Amino acid sequence: MTWPLDPLQIDPEETVRSITKFIRTRFQQLNRKVAILGLSGGLDSSLAAVLAVMSLGPERVKLYYLPERDSKSLHRKHALMISKELGTDLQIISIRSALRTLRIYSLLPLTFFPGQKLKAQAVGFIRRKFQIDTQGEFLQMRLSGRRNFWIRKANAYISAKHRLRALVLYREAEVLSGMVIGAANRTEWLTGTFTQFGCDHCADIMPLLHLYRSQLELLAAHLGLPEEIRSKTADPDVLPGLNNKESLLGPFQEVDQILWGIENDHPIAEIASRFGDEKVSNIQSLIHNSAYYRETPYSLFDKNQ
Repeated sequence: MTWPLDPLQIDPEETVRSITKFIRTRFQQLNRKVAILGLSGGLDSSLAAVLAVMSLGPERVKLYYLPERDSKSLHRKHALMISKELGTDLQIISIRSALRTLRIYSLLPLTFFPGQKLKAQAVGFIRRKFQIDTQGEFLQMRLSGRRNFWIRKANAYISAKHRLRALVLYREAEVLSGMVIGAANRTEWLTGTFTQFGCDHCADIMPLLHLYRSQLELLAAHLGLPEEIRSKTADPDVLPGLNNKESLLGPFQEVDQILWGIENDHPIAEIASRFGDEKVSNIQSLIHNSAYYRETPYSLFDKNQ
């Protein structure tokens, strides 16, 4: 197969049509009254919210911003901005007290550091102390079964937040007869940059899961999402000092083309000649090490019986 000039090219209008049709069809099949969506203020969830409103109308979309102690005020501002532009209801439900009750904040010694800046510096110190020189190495260690003490604690610290958010969204969905819409994209799905059984994993539908992150940027521009949303980094907003998923993976344009090449069975040597052996090897490792995220729970159940 010849490498195309732009392997990530999409037809924005056709993509919007297929996604909105998918949302409406599943909404009807599931016989739900409203759509439930966690709005973080980032590009992915903002785009999912726009498409949900386009599909179902603002009166049938309920948005939730679920902050906690480490959440940045900028994301709250952007969530409010998007909900206002869409004319949708936005509920703000803090999960801080629940995390404190579950002793999640005590997993990392960040309570002693006032302010986001000092907390981020403390996280950087821990990474350096244990020779985790890059955030990319943090991700590899997070996915592997053999982790050091602080990686295990940081993983629990991060994962609990997204899992608690999933619980809140499904509580609302059960009460309101709602369909939970997730905002995960193909890039994070394949590389494991999401939380297993968290709000970026658990949903009734995932309308963006077939699109790479850089393709979402094209779609957001086509739909006219505010520049503040389109230009901001892919911030997980769960741990001070961990502010951009691109620092975990590399530039999305490169990562997505590597993923595209692997998924379309291009020779690894050819992909490596374009993007470098180290980058391609790293992405291959992430795909392999995160496979259980996409496959679990394992069981002896045979669907053919």
